[in-house]
Amino acid sequence: MKNILLLLGLLLLSSQSKAEDILQKLQSMVNIEPSVEVNLGAAMLGLLSGMTSEEEQVSNVMKNLTEIAVRVYDLDDEAFDGDLVQIKSFINATADEMKSLGMQQLAAIREDDSTVYIMAEMGTDKMQGLSVIALDDDSELVVIKIGGQIMMKDLAGLMNRFDVDLSDIDM
Repeated sequence: MKNILLLLGLLLLSSQSKAEDILQKLQSMVNIEPSVEVNLGAAMLGLLSGMTSEEEQVSNVMKNLTEIAVRVYDLDDEAFDGDLVQIKSFINATADEMKSLGMQQLAAIREDDSTVYIMAEMGTDKMQGLSVIALDDDSELVVIKIGGQIMMKDLAGLMNRFDVDLSDIDM
């Protein structure tokens, strides 16, 4: 699962305002600062795409992205006094809402201590955005949002490059 999250960290979108609402709601529910916070816009992604030109597969994915936002919350932090049941409920409700808005659920993991959803806004031959919400071991909450066009052929090459195995995920 860590490989999947790492790969997707390189690559999420709902709609801009919707995704920001989700991040804000989670922030208020968790009520601690993220241990990791990444915000990359189109200009920075363009620069990074040029810097990775020798890694053609990575560069091909990055050149059409408009945004990457990542938040990681350490729920083992002493300052965390949130309700894990409420957070899991919010994650499940958010995934259902994304599906009702036309996003496709690419993967879901629902275990006692882990809840993961990977959602995509699909075009005919490309993704318009990708969203990942993952609560792992009831101790870490990861939210990733990627905006822009993600060509399926480029994504497949990148997954192969990083040895991402999706065989154990409920698709």
